[in-house]
Amino acid sequence: MVYRYKQDNGLSVILEPIDGVVSVSVGLWIKAGSRNEAEGEFGYAHFIEHMLFKGTKNSSSKEIARIIDRVGGQHNAATNREYTCYFINVVSDYLELALGLLAETYYDSLFDPAELEKEKNVIMEEIRMYEDTPDDLIHDLFMESMLKGHPLSHPILGNHENIRKTTREKLVDFFERQYRNDNAVLAMAGNFNRGDAEKLIAKYFSRPCGRTSAASSKPVLPSRVDYYHLEKDLEQVHVCLGTDGINRDDNDRWGMYILSTILGGSMSSRLFQNIREKEGISYSIYSFHSSYSDSGIFGIYCATLPERYARAMELILDECRDIALNGITEEELREAKAFMKGNLALSLESVEMRMGHLAKNEITFQRSYSFSDIVESINRVTSEDFMRICNRIFGKRKLSVVSLGKLAGQKVPESCLTF
Repeated sequence: MVYRYKQDNGLSVILEPIDGVVSVSVGLWIKAGSRNEAEGEFGYAHFIEHMLFKGTKNSSSKEIARIIDRVGGQHNAATNREYTCYFINVVSDYLELALGLLAETYYDSLFDPAELEKEKNVIMEEIRMYEDTPDDLIHDLFMESMLKGHPLSHPILGNHENIRKTTREKLVDFFERQYRNDNAVLAMAGNFNRGDAEKLIAKYFSRPCGRTSAASSKPVLPSRVDYYHLEKDLEQVHVCLGTDGINRDDNDRWGMYILSTILGGSMSSRLFQNIREKEGISYSIYSFHSSYSDSGIFGIYCATLPERYARAMELILDECRDIALNGITEEELREAKAFMKGNLALSLESVEMRMGHLAKNEITFQRSYSFSDIVESINRVTSEDFMRICNRIFGKRKLSVVSLGKLAGQKVPESCLTF
């Protein structure tokens, strides 16, 4: 059973007690990420994620780490394009400790100037590491090309220039605008008593936080770059190609996930079998769909040798055209549904994943979806639905291509990228 309520201070709370487990996962989710950054603020959402572990009024950064480590717990955080989350996993005996520490970092972080200056270097090293990891970098380049001019195209880590210029005043200003109780969700899943949990949440999370945010800016219509290549001295060529997807609350999302699963979402998928297993020209190839509140991106990633790039692209495009024009078999549809339901069931064995599932549903839909609800939605997708969704994705659309590596002028003809 899932319980949802809102505190008087505006904080949304969602709880799922689970029998048969010994741990509990507590997460604080802020509905702000890199898309909420203005010009000159790129990287601020991620920077704040770092700073909330760098000392509070009561605990140093070392003490924060020791508090969790000495009870065998886990704590971490992640910044997305549309949200930032902080979570702690502990044996249920230490639930109060976890809630108290999360509240402390949320309400009482110092943003110490000395720690901030040190963290600038850490983040710039993280950016350098990312830039040296081509299978990560290509996805950022792809987002920038697919959503040019849109806030979602901002790099989550920011850039060296903005990070160097960050001041405590600017970072705290961003924090106070975004880290508000009415812009946050506290989610909990695992072994706990509901009544006890609600009392602890009231004890630690009843204070005000942040300030009223200014009116949101007008929606921005992105433009797409058809082709972009960054020449870089690499052994492989890394490429992403794709087109517009669908929003995360679109009713067609389940069919979209099925399309991605069949095309390149598993080891038995068409792309994996034909390009890796049959042709042997790529180790890593997959399709993906990134959904956001107002847009989505469908893409395919592949890494291969420069001399095999043209052949890999030819095979990828052939598979896309085949599935768009000829559809899939009933067996493929049935197996894709079974794969998705099985994957979901296994993921929900983790209390951390259950906690994240609760929070994301609350952020997107303001309600909870049970495993049975999702299974029902997956089962409802028909072959006709699948073809309609294929037409939404591929019908009369041109694919954009972004590549990274040594291509020496090789380029896929534009006529080959139009369906």
